[in-house]
Amino acid sequence: MRMRLVCVFFILTMGSLLKADEVVGPLVGSVSSSTVQMLYRPSAKTQTLRLGVFDANDQLVKTVSSDCSAERDFVAHFTISGLQPATTYEYQIERIGDSPKVLVKADPAHQFTTATQKRTGERVVVSFVSCVDIEPTKIWNEMAKLEVDAVCLMGDTPYIDSSDLSVARKKHRQFLQMPDLARLGKTTPVVGTWDDHDFGKNNGNGLNLREGKPRTRQAFVDYRAHDQYGNGHEGVYHKIDLGPLEIYFLDPRYFSQTEPSPVDETQPTCFGSEQWDWLLRGLRNSKAKFKVLAMGAIWQDKKNSETDDMFTYWYERDALFDFIKEEQISGVTLLGGDIHVARHLKHPDRVGYDLHDFVISPGHERTITGLDVYHPSLLWSLVEGRQFLTLTADTRGTQPTLTADFRQPQGKVNRRVVLTFDELTRQTRRQGLTNEMRAHWDFNEGLKNQSFLGGRIDAESHGGAAIDQTQQAAGGAVRFQRAKGQYLNVPQSFLDDNSNAHTVSMWFRPTSLPKHGTSDRSFLLESTAEGQSSNAQAWHLSLGLRGTADPDKVNLQLYTVTLQPAASPGAAPNRVSQGPFDFLIDREQLQDRWNHVAFTFDSAALRLFLNGDVAATHPLPVKGPAAEFGGLVIGGHRAGIGRNFDGWIDEVVVWQRLLGQNEIRGLSQLPR
Repeated sequence: MRMRLVCVFFILTMGSLLKADEVVGPLVGSVSSSTVQMLYRPSAKTQTLRLGVFDANDQLVKTVSSDCSAERDFVAHFTISGLQPATTYEYQIERIGDSPKVLVKADPAHQFTTATQKRTGERVVVSFVSCVDIEPTKIWNEMAKLEVDAVCLMGDTPYIDSSDLSVARKKHRQFLQMPDLARLGKTTPVVGTWDDHDFGKNNGNGLNLREGKPRTRQAFVDYRAHDQYGNGHEGVYHKIDLGPLEIYFLDPRYFSQTEPSPVDETQPTCFGSEQWDWLLRGLRNSKAKFKVLAMGAIWQDKKNSETDDMFTYWYERDALFDFIKEEQISGVTLLGGDIHVARHLKHPDRVGYDLHDFVISPGHERTITGLDVYHPSLLWSLVEGRQFLTLTADTRGTQPTLTADFRQPQGKVNRRVVLTFDELTRQTRRQGLTNEMRAHWDFNEGLKNQSFLGGRIDAESHGGAAIDQTQQAAGGAVRFQRAKGQYLNVPQSFLDDNSNAHTVSMWFRPTSLPKHGTSDRSFLLESTAEGQSSNAQAWHLSLGLRGTADPDKVNLQLYTVTLQPAASPGAAPNRVSQGPFDFLIDREQLQDRWNHVAFTFDSAALRLFLNGDVAATHPLPVKGPAAEFGGLVIGGHRAGIGRNFDGWIDEVVVWQRLLGQNEIRGLSQLPR
């Protein structure tokens, strides 16, 4: 008897589970000020559903019908338009036809709120999460407690790793059936994009998943209620406009590696030409105070064997940033996921203002410490699970703000970043020599940086290098003694990632020079890998003196490290060391004399200037932008100790642009 009861219970339970496996939703999707998208799958049966929308007075204001068909995995999609802005509606879903039945009853557990049309006087809270598997998690309940206005699934939500349509659909069903998420989705918009695992393949792109991506896209479209899915037949990009906040959900997967880039026809695209035009047009026309460029991948180099990051497509990424800068588009921030580490980066002055870059991952508990890598713009990181991010756009005060909170369950906020609209707006263009000046160490009274980047790149003395007021080109100068291994260290980079054009200027007066007939060298400056002196290869900026066979000559020598485009489809860019680039100068001209030296870099050549005149032009054997570097040693090479300069250095300045010869000649006329 007991066995019979157990069997009956097992059969009933399995029947319930099977039935539950069929049901998905109802799920609220994209909302606008007048329209909402929804989906519902009551069973694996062909039927017709009708959705009714009721106002606060329980009056039926809209109805719309949709079929559950096998072609859409029996998911009914509804578009309800003609609604009022910032208004809450309850909804009811009924089966119509031969056996009508109310399936979802209108009540507070089944409602949605349309977006506001107002750009100011509003507060909107949106949550973002990536890397969540089909398993219990407390993050959905935490989002519900926060009463977020939308939930953004940023990829690997769920993990599918298959291009089989039936497998992909089942995984999407199981993901949306998780009880806490299902409950949240009945009242809160759930939208987003995909990353490699829900795209169908680890490190997947449009080329290596060419045959399978139409099927994984079909499953995505079936189980997301968006108002747009890419261009209508390819890709999944779209955006939502919530009044003060607009979110662009980018698709870096479907089109990647499938056609030439719209910004460089010699390189493969990431976004594809149609998505590219859509994004630029949207940004140019946006009226929202704050714009988020969101995707599952990250905007910087993962520094592993995979190529699914925007570093692989640096030319497209940088063209986008340049567009934002040139068009003076305010309020832009970046968001990524994928790497199982949460991070906050700030790219100084990249778009005419500091570009904040938020990485939120993972929503599950599986972290990857090895992807918490160095980056010159990195401010903070956390290698822990169960993480999600909220962005709060608040335009109710005189100064609109965007607040980013890195969160975990139980109300834990690990990091809060508050940005004002003014901070995310291009300031008045600097004029003359201050235009695009990124670093300036004048050494008049100390080692502080005098450019707008401020104290983040103040120099630090090592070995006792100090200001000397008795010898200077202008004001004070730093005295370096080679025998004591003295140098200055600058702890962070000051140029754009993969800079394609910049200028370096400085004065120097050697007290000793490398001996002729030897390999003796002394460095005026050299960039470092990670902000501190080390032997790691990162000498994109490298200027030094070297002995020659001629007793009357000294070699004023440049090196650089640049990026080389990928050698094959799907490969990563390479770092290429280039040089030495030599220029021989009379020893007598340098010894115990002040000289002004400058060099420019334009991704195709290095030009060396000495005392205002062009000394040499060095074409690069491999054209390309700067490779990443993390800081700078002044008065020595990247390792700090060894090959140190002996003498004085003054007025070290770096610009994020090419200075003209007249500007450089003017610099060389400073009083000595």
